[in-house]
Amino acid sequence: MEFIILCVVVGVIGAIAVGIGKANAIEKARQAYQASLAELTADPTNAQKRQNTLALGRAYSNLARDQKGVTVFDEMALMNDINAACGGATTLAQPNPSSGPAPVDSSIEARLAQLRTLMERNLISSAEYETKRQQLLSEI
Repeated sequence: MEFIILCVVVGVIGAIAVGIGKANAIEKARQAYQASLAELTADPTNAQKRQNTLALGRAYSNLARDQKGVTVFDEMALMNDINAACGGATTLAQPNPSSGPAPVDSSIEARLAQLRTLMERNLISSAEYETKRQQLLSEI
């Protein structure tokens, strides 16, 4: 009988320890998300900070839902938080408008080099590269 009571007590203590560990992890995630929102408030046009804040918010939401994923409602709540932190800033950092658009090098060589760069960065497929390359070469 004493053994059974001992097992029950150990089980209860273990469950409490797991619950405390989970609560601590959720609280740390919440604090990281809140700190990121504060950083975003200070620099609302920084796209990287927006992305980091969203990632931290998703991690926090996932932990709060017993790691069962982030729902569409969580996503909406995160976007509301991020938009509020940005204080209505609707545009990300833009280049200086007085400098005008950057000059475009329209030479065939430059366009082919740009096309190759796009393919190397996996922004276009090799088939798309070849098709566009043939179009550019036909302009010569």
